[in-house]
Amino acid sequence: MRKELFWDRLEQNITPEIEIERAVNFGGLDYVEEVQEKYGRDRFLDVLLKNRNLSKKAVNYWCLVFGIDREKTAAFRNPPLIWSPYR
Repeated sequence: MRKELFWDRLEQNITPEIEIERAVNFGGLDYVEEVQEKYGRDRFLDVLLKNRNLSKKAVNYWCLVFGIDREKTAAFRNPPLIWSPYR
């Protein structure tokens, strides 16, 4: 685990899903590989498909790598969670 990515959380409160989310959004390729080895590719793909807090750019990249349709991911299916005054 890279502590610099979890400055805002206590270590005991970091779940595998949170670690995978941070790896996808902010970690480098080496950290993403480390997380996949630690938790398995199936869990990584599950977070990639179901997590709404992932960056669309990162999700798009990993969907291309794994041959997944990006429209099947929560990041592309669901509207953003923040307020958008101009729709």
